[in-house]
Amino acid sequence: MKIRSRLLWLVFVAWLPSALAIGVVARSAYVEQRDAVLAEVRKVADNLSGIIEREIDKRFVMARTLSSSSSLQSGNLQRFYVEAARATQGTESWALLLTRTHQLLNTARPYEPGFSIRMAEGEPWLPAGEGIYFSMKGPVIKRPVLGVVAIPRSQPVQYGVAVAFEPKVFQAIVNEKTAAHYAVVAVMDKDLRVMARSKNPDQWIGRHATGPLKDRAMAGKAGFEPSVTLDNVPSLTYLSAPNRYGWYAVVALPLAYLEQQARKAAIDAVGLAGILLVLSLMFALYVARSIGRPILALKAAADDLVQERVPTPPRTGLFEADEVGKALHDAGVRARQSADILEARVNEAVARTAEVQVRLAEAQKREAVGRLAGGVAHDFNNLLQTISAAHHLLLPTTPEGPPRRMLEAASRATGKAASLVKQMLAFGRAQTLAPVPVDLNDFLLKVSELTSKAAGANVALHADVEPGTPAVFVDPTQFELALLNVIFNARDAMRDGGRIDIRAAAVGAGDPAQHVNTASAFVRLEVTDDGPGMSPETLQKAFDPYFTTKPVGAGSGLGLAQVQSFARQSGGEASITSELGRGTTVCLLLPATTQAPAAAPAASVRSAVMHGPLRVLMVEDDPLVASVVVPAIRGAGYSVQHCATADEAKSVLQHGGKFDVVFSDVVMPGNTTGFDLARWCHAHQPGLPVVLASGYTAQAPQPDLKVLRKPYHVDELLEALVSAVNGVN
Repeated sequence: MKIRSRLLWLVFVAWLPSALAIGVVARSAYVEQRDAVLAEVRKVADNLSGIIEREIDKRFVMARTLSSSSSLQSGNLQRFYVEAARATQGTESWALLLTRTHQLLNTARPYEPGFSIRMAEGEPWLPAGEGIYFSMKGPVIKRPVLGVVAIPRSQPVQYGVAVAFEPKVFQAIVNEKTAAHYAVVAVMDKDLRVMARSKNPDQWIGRHATGPLKDRAMAGKAGFEPSVTLDNVPSLTYLSAPNRYGWYAVVALPLAYLEQQARKAAIDAVGLAGILLVLSLMFALYVARSIGRPILALKAAADDLVQERVPTPPRTGLFEADEVGKALHDAGVRARQSADILEARVNEAVARTAEVQVRLAEAQKREAVGRLAGGVAHDFNNLLQTISAAHHLLLPTTPEGPPRRMLEAASRATGKAASLVKQMLAFGRAQTLAPVPVDLNDFLLKVSELTSKAAGANVALHADVEPGTPAVFVDPTQFELALLNVIFNARDAMRDGGRIDIRAAAVGAGDPAQHVNTASAFVRLEVTDDGPGMSPETLQKAFDPYFTTKPVGAGSGLGLAQVQSFARQSGGEASITSELGRGTTVCLLLPATTQAPAAAPAASVRSAVMHGPLRVLMVEDDPLVASVVVPAIRGAGYSVQHCATADEAKSVLQHGGKFDVVFSDVVMPGNTTGFDLARWCHAHQPGLPVVLASGYTAQAPQPDLKVLRKPYHVDELLEALVSAVNGVN
């Protein structure tokens, strides 16, 4: 067989795996693109379902609040009209006052004494009870209308309050959340009626879902399945799980789009493989014309290589042959060097393994610190709870004078001890943050005495908050700890004294200075000192845990690590700029908020309305805590039965014990925690409210449970018990 024929076969054999690889890569790219599109569709639907649920929640809150209005209970409908109009202003909603057959008030029109419109048959909003109702033609606006109805708790029920709104509220949300790729997005209520749709919404509002989509919804099957849209378009349709109100989000991706992408991937693969084959054949023919006697020279060089000799590069005049000969020569040289290269690589791998082991040891150390901090915090908070409750019992019986002032000072010390426990947890990351809106001016003023003492007598401390700087959404305790850590580092760097400047200003969305890839607004807090600065090597490791330039015993190396952890857990970032001889600036980017900071409530004032004598089942394994909390509850006029474990409490309830509320610790001996007891009461004692207390727990609390953090004030406990019985969240 001629050389040209062999080369052609060689090219074909080499091309075939490449063509298969191109096909595999093209298919993989198509599958990856398809999965990305489906993930985007799923995300759009699930996000849309959650947004719809929040919109309904907001209107239920308005309706329930208005239904408890004193003006409604007293029959002053004109004053109730003013309250309802003010409550719904700016929400694209209006309020209705309903009887079982008539509409007596509507804030969508001016107030008229004696106004009354009969409800259309088939739309019994009030008789059907509290819920979400839909009408294709409202009696006032003559357009499709939705309403959430709240029934007053007073008996007998005379009125019902509805907050009504048009489906265009949901339509606007759908328009914002419309997915790409020609997908159709829709929202359906629990009766499978279309409430909003990205395509031809006016045509389909109020229409019921049909076909496979309806069957899937009735069977409770969420996810992707083929179906046909109301427009008769074959699609791959994603049906979200029903939200809390039984509403669904639907995204239908046309099958034609997916098929088009598959065809495009196949055409691209075939085209690329064909081009590769043509080029390979042309190259093979060119090489075949140039190959002859130089092959023998290459064979001789190859024989030298086989004999473990370094072949001499042949000079045949044929460029390709000379290159191959040179490659054979280089291969011989590299063969001699392979042992040295292999040894070097093995040493490098060993070094990397050692580095990974060191990092693993550091991670295990930090985990151990977190576990230790959590366990100590639980026991210590129980002790603080006992002390705090004892102070509460002693203060009312202690007359004015030095003994009372001593008790008050001890009570304040208990609060500071609780804050210290939170700071201890922060070092080990043993607790989650509890962010609230914090005004920087107020914050810096409150901690001014603490920061001044932290800076020392030889350091001048100055603060400048730019006017109009918004509040930040952070955990105040961790924020204070982070600020103190930065000031401590600056003070230690300036042993002969100096100046520390604290500056704060707003950073707009999209500002390149914020170093965070988000469209949200931030506040930049900078702490600058005129100390000696850092070297590039020190600056690179400044945030590393346990890294410190201070002498042994003078620093743990956790200060700046806590600062960075706090900033990132808060949704921001921390950075350092420094030069030797030019000082250091630590910058914290913290999320801004438009919420107003809440005023601190007085600990001695109980805001809940007294419910009357309560029967309390208290579950607490710590005898010290129980010894002071039980008398405190009884001192408020309530009866208390104490159990040491959740299993004992369940036994009491199963044997006919009658109680108005259960108050339980979270972490207790045995197999049942406070959260487990709350779930058991919900299943076996429906209607029995549960209030929990915890010194520390790694388990996330349920959103519908009230959890008091130890040490809690006795008034706070009594308020929580009364609120739970009254059904106030």
